[in-house]
Amino acid sequence: MTLETGQLLRLQIPVRGRALWLAPAWAVLCGVVASGDFVWTWRNGLIAALALILADGAWATLWWGLVELGWPQLRASWNTIDVEPALLTLPFAQPGSPAHRSQRWLTHFKAWWTAGGNAQAGSPLSSAVFALVLGVLLSAVIGWEALALTLAAFALTQMGLIRSWNGHTAHLARGLLDVGLAWILGQVAFGSLTVLSAFMAFAFSLACAGSLDLVRGGATARRWLLAQVLIAIVLVLIQQPFAALACIAVVIAQALLATALQGLAFARTAQFWLMLAMLIAALGVR
Repeated sequence: MTLETGQLLRLQIPVRGRALWLAPAWAVLCGVVASGDFVWTWRNGLIAALALILADGAWATLWWGLVELGWPQLRASWNTIDVEPALLTLPFAQPGSPAHRSQRWLTHFKAWWTAGGNAQAGSPLSSAVFALVLGVLLSAVIGWEALALTLAAFALTQMGLIRSWNGHTAHLARGLLDVGLAWILGQVAFGSLTVLSAFMAFAFSLACAGSLDLVRGGATARRWLLAQVLIAIVLVLIQQPFAALACIAVVIAQALLATALQGLAFARTAQFWLMLAMLIAALGVR
């Protein structure tokens, strides 16, 4: 889903680009459940709504605008621009000096932007800046923990940007953003973060990273399933037999499904089982 403001800003909620379509929103809700401190009031309802917008709106747009921009293609178009004929040397600026390099870069950028860079990157980049500002404002309303998580989300986005710039993927960083930070956001908005809840957030981030691998063409669901097996073991260790049994049943269901489906088809079909496993784990650690 995309909310647009003219042609300049877009609040991007890329539900079709994920294997787990409602990953951030569902992770926030699971974090709220894991906190065990949510009591329905108008204030708490507003905070929960702001947390959902922050995770599934601002953070998602930040990732979309910076990481999923198609940097290899942008670099290719950048390298086709020749700025030497249009370069006017500043007075007293020697070739190779900082002033000369800065002027050359600015001239190159202006030529690239005019030649098509604006059409390719203008809206995503402006939307990313808008999302960062919106995220900081929403975080300030929710609390300082949310503000720290927004800064962490920005750091994860930078990690993804570096890998994307080099033509690689950043599935773990995306999993941590979509599930890990979103789960913790739901938890700290209404309670204190516990070690068990943080572990569940990280483990399901690994499962989400596995789902992204499947979306990008991976054939095996090993990473998806192993993270949930580890969660079931932890539920046994903390003496939550009903939650552990339910989680094991969900993992078995997904393993059986993996024998019939592979890749993206498996990820799209098994996403609801993964969401159920997240809810079970949240109830088990609350």
